[in-house]
Amino acid sequence: MRGAPLAAMVGGDLYEVVDSPWGTRLLIGDVRGKGLDAVGIASRVLGCFRVVAEISVLDDFVTAVVVQIRGDRMDMVNAGHPDPILVRRTSARPLTAVSRRPPLGLLVGGADSTSIVIEPGDRVLLYTDGIAEARHPGSGEFFPLLPAVGAALARPATLDNCLGDLVARVREWTGSALTDDVALLVAEVLGPGSPASGRRPAAADLADPVRPTSW
Repeated sequence: MRGAPLAAMVGGDLYEVVDSPWGTRLLIGDVRGKGLDAVGIASRVLGCFRVVAEISVLDDFVTAVVVQIRGDRMDMVNAGHPDPILVRRTSARPLTAVSRRPPLGLLVGGADSTSIVIEPGDRVLLYTDGIAEARHPGSGEFFPLLPAVGAALARPATLDNCLGDLVARVREWTGSALTDDVALLVAEVLGPGSPASGRRPAAADLADPVRPTSW
């Protein structure tokens, strides 16, 4: 697993990857609301990563997932955010936390982290709820998230290409008429001696026409 310091915001959606002495840490979050206020809150969360003492108004909150990957373990804390999705070989399943904490900025207190055994080749997708709530313009059906993630990320291709496939599936389903921002962050677990090329975390946003970006 490899990562490098980089942060991004999509309106109120945010994500970041940092290599730390304790493992690679990934953050994805979604600030309630829109506009400059949401952007400002997202910026403070990225700057602090976990410390959001400035957020004191109950109408302003951030849902987030923080993931740490080291060796064959992945630790996760979920603060009111959609569950990440683990893709192992040809199957995709949500990673549900054993306990959850409220969204950042609502209540104080913590939650136990969830520890998961991971294998070389596993891919983990973190996302904001804009993709889970994306609807077909004709039928009104929600985007089939799990099957689409499994089909896109299980392919033997680079993370950029796989994420680009998922983005294309969302755009096709919605007719490119999303009603909310979407941020996507996918990481792959490397085995000993695995080449790093094309295997680093990749991210995309669907607020505007974009190309997936790896770092």
